[in-house]
Amino acid sequence: MNPGQQVEFHASCGHVISASAERAGMDVRCPHCHQVVRVPPPDVPYASPIPVPSGAPEPIALTALYVTALIGGVMAAGLIYGVMFDEFSESELVSCTPLWFFPIVFGLYGFISQRLIRRMVSGRAQSLHEAARISIDVAGHWAALFLFPFLVLRWRSSLLVSIAAAVFWAALLWLFFVLVFPTL
Repeated sequence: MNPGQQVEFHASCGHVISASAERAGMDVRCPHCHQVVRVPPPDVPYASPIPVPSGAPEPIALTALYVTALIGGVMAAGLIYGVMFDEFSESELVSCTPLWFFPIVFGLYGFISQRLIRRMVSGRAQSLHEAARISIDVAGHWAALFLFPFLVLRWRSSLLVSIAAAVFWAALLWLFFVLVFPTL
């Protein structure tokens, strides 16, 4: 390997990245999409595609479940706060919050966990924790608040992770209501 030799390769987003050959096997960040990618050995030709390891994709039924939950939660929130708001007392609004909040949380965490699991299956992360850390590095430290369940869970099932995340946010919502509305 010549000192200063450059390796050119395609990132998973399709852009060409150039890195020092001495960094072969190390992770670098794509300047275009900001995903972390591994530098291939210098003998990989420029035009060759980078193979993506195959893995079993999550069933389409789970994606449909997440979409249904998300749409249902958004529609319930719109109905409660946009159409029927004046018909509810403050205590009724608080008590019906879980009707829209939990489906939204469940749907969002379902999508997030599917994406993180895809990152693991493609070989870009070894664990759910590592996949979440990569996302936090890209999005910034504020994202740790939303990705917290993924930092502590070890499951590879988006359904289990979504349920656990919904329970986590349920506890936070309950704590919020106890502190802000103690008399309700």
